[in-house]
Amino acid sequence: MGEFYLNKARILIVEDEAVVAENLEKVITDCGYEVVGRAASADDAVNAAIELKPDLILMDIVLLGEKNGIDASHEIKEKIDIPIIFLTAYSNLELIDRAKSVEPYAYIIKPFQDRQLFASIEMALYKIQMARKLEESEERYHRMVANVPGMVYQFVLHPDGSMALPFVSESCRELFGIGYKELVQDANVLLDLIHPDDRHRFYRSVADSAKSLSPWEWEGRGVVSGEERWFRCVSCPARQANGDVLWDGLIIEITERKVAENRIEEEYHRAEFYIDLMSHDINNINQVTRGYLELLLKMPDLPSKSRKYAETALDHVRKSAEIISNMKTLSMVRSGELEIGGIDIYPAFVSAVETVKSQSRDIRINSNITKGRYFIRGNALLFNVFSNLLNNAAKFDGHDIVEIDVDISPAGDDWRLEFKDRGRGIRESYKKIIFNRLERAGESAQGSGLGLTIVKHIIESYGGKVWVEDRVKGDRAQGSNFIVLLPKGD
Repeated sequence: MGEFYLNKARILIVEDEAVVAENLEKVITDCGYEVVGRAASADDAVNAAIELKPDLILMDIVLLGEKNGIDASHEIKEKIDIPIIFLTAYSNLELIDRAKSVEPYAYIIKPFQDRQLFASIEMALYKIQMARKLEESEERYHRMVANVPGMVYQFVLHPDGSMALPFVSESCRELFGIGYKELVQDANVLLDLIHPDDRHRFYRSVADSAKSLSPWEWEGRGVVSGEERWFRCVSCPARQANGDVLWDGLIIEITERKVAENRIEEEYHRAEFYIDLMSHDINNINQVTRGYLELLLKMPDLPSKSRKYAETALDHVRKSAEIISNMKTLSMVRSGELEIGGIDIYPAFVSAVETVKSQSRDIRINSNITKGRYFIRGNALLFNVFSNLLNNAAKFDGHDIVEIDVDISPAGDDWRLEFKDRGRGIRESYKKIIFNRLERAGESAQGSGLGLTIVKHIIESYGGKVWVEDRVKGDRAQGSNFIVLLPKGD
């Protein structure tokens, strides 16, 4: 139904007295309306309404024949929705009560003044216009709700603890196999679908949200047609004047997501098992192998060629142990097993320096890091950051004497650490991916192991950053500068 201009409204007159009908038509026309027809009986009124489809009907209650205006109005309402104003010379209360069942827009007692008739018509047409706008708005709302991927709902918690669903969208049938009328009549039909093991948590979360009026979010299982499914509810509560708490929200099914999450969790635990297996069993094998190789190398009469083979084997055993250790460290970072708190940088740095300098090469590390002055938010894995960065610098420095400069300085809310080496440098394109082990497969440039990937994950778990630049800007052959930002701590 479209809008119409009030002064162009088309009106049907139903009046069995010709003189009165003639007078009505004149008044209505003088007011600027259009009279599309006249009828004197109930049956004629019904036929004229269906044929002419007027915007408004002026209906006399008492008409010629067995049927009156109220009967005619009921028939018209059943076939076509046309607003009606009743006209009558009677003010009988019983008659007025019967007329109310048609929901007329006005009720005018004869005789009436022209001004009274005009005001009643204008008011009725205005109400019609507003009602049609509301109807169009509701239609748009229902179309919008129908396109939402889930069930839109209103959920009420009464002061006595009972619950109700004043509104649910029709998608409830697709989600739960239940029609919206059934849910609106009895909210327990839906509540009974909650998995028994999740009901306590559901009611607890509703009570907490109602008490604090905080947004309500809940994920849980439902049993629909004997099948277990997962659902997510999100909504915002508001307390009503009568003490009710009303939530407007959305329910979506998340079964596929939960199945995927469970599968990922299973794979994660399986990966953890393999890591533990490598960390323990394979590491034990490495330890035994390493022990025998070291005993072999202590034999004074070992041929030089055999000694070379034994040293090569021992070097690979050490690398194997390093890989296992790195994998375990990376697993710990990703799982968040270690809590983060305020720590002093100095002890971890000193331990890393001692470890790196224990190598047979001449490694000299210059630093301005001192004890009790530089604190960050971190944990015991900070040692792995320093040892990997220092080892990486030493590993790719071909000089007889390895020199590494480590400087620390404030940078806003962070401490800025720079690890400057004099190695062979890193080409520009490789700087962007050097911390990502997966992207570096097959690369033979500096830092091809897991060490730098571990550094990146640990630093980011602290809320920091790491990147690499040339030690001398524009001349990568002069070495690299690994820059680390670590958030300051207490």
